Amino acid sequence: MILRLAFRNIVGNGYRSLINVLILAIVLIIMVWMQAMYHSWTRLALIQQTDWEYGKGLLRSKLYDPYDSYTWEDSAVREPEQLKSAIQGGDLVPILISPASIYPKGRMMPAVLRGIPHDQDVLRLPVSGLKAQGKDIIPVLIGQNMAQSSRLEKGDIFSIRIKDSSGVFNALDAEVSDVIHIPAASADMSSVWLDLEALREVKASESLVTYFVMGDARYADHEYENFRHIPKSEYFADFYEMLATERVQQAITYALLIFLAMIAVFDTQALAVFKRRKEIGTLASLGLTKGKISLLFTLEGIHYLLFAAIAGAILGFPLFWYFAQYGFQIPKGYEDFGIQGFTEPIYFVYPMGEIIGLFLLVLCFTALFSWLPTRKITKLSPVDALRGKVD
Repeated sequence: MILRLAFRNIVGNGYRSLINVLILAIVLIIMVWMQAMYHSWTRLALIQQTDWEYGKGLLRSKLYDPYDSYTWEDSAVREPEQLKSAIQGGDLVPILISPASIYPKGRMMPAVLRGIPHDQDVLRLPVSGLKAQGKDIIPVLIGQNMAQSSRLEKGDIFSIRIKDSSGVFNALDAEVSDVIHIPAASADMSSVWLDLEALREVKASESLVTYFVMGDARYADHEYENFRHIPKSEYFADFYEMLATERVQQAITYALLIFLAMIAVFDTQALAVFKRRKEIGTLASLGLTKGKISLLFTLEGIHYLLFAAIAGAILGFPLFWYFAQYGFQIPKGYEDFGIQGFTEPIYFVYPMGEIIGLFLLVLCFTALFSWLPTRKITKLSPVDALRGKVD
């Protein structure tokens, strides 16, 4: 009976109920959109870094510090004998890193040479074109970001100055075999990819490697001489810290949205308690306890949210469908910041578990703010309510 009565009261409130429903629906749409945005961005960034750089794990030289470029020159070590079969079988992809200076079109700029086997298939880098063709010019691969900063195009020839293992500077000519889109910014910015054996030959450093990309995760469970496994928690530490900051901003935004919505619900229920005092007295005279009367008003507030969820699903469906099909286009220039996941459109994936959790959170607040104005009912006698007396 209380449910039916609450439903009739909501319908009978007319435009006041409609305004509350629309406010709650807009809040729900914004929260669902933001949650999908953060979830999809995180998911895309992790997929990009995994496919283009991390693979199924890294075995990194203990001397290599990715945050200290001064150590890169001396960080490469020899391949462990116990990993030779895994390297030959393609389960481990050796990568050699060396700082260098490049001279594109008469200019000089710093770069990082990254040697990778031309026949690897663990990472998504299309490196088959890096195989030397018997010419003195070495084919290299660069990303779009690197091409933009160096002003190099496909087919351009430029010089590279590099220090070999004995400390002597060497020079070579390179040709841009292709310019590709590399979603992982750290594998693109200032990076020049070339065949591993070609880089080893130039550096006079046979069998040297800076780190391995694993194509099989079983190699992460063992200790190797001069190498250590890099877990995801360490590799993605910067990204997780950035996410933690974004989560704080997201929580603040959600709190403001819920606060604005709850003001509308609270004011409506407070006004209803004042205007319907005779109705409250009548219900109390008919035997309804004060607890059930409080429950009636609380259910009315919950009905607002349920109707808002239906309205939000209908009104927000075109928006949700659009971003799922066409993605959120990142404004131009953001890819220059090197933020993971900001180099491609973000196609929305809607995490139903997180969305349901948000809905339940809003439901709890709606029930609370619908109940708060009814506290005075417990102090009200049926006679005073019928006479219209209420503080």
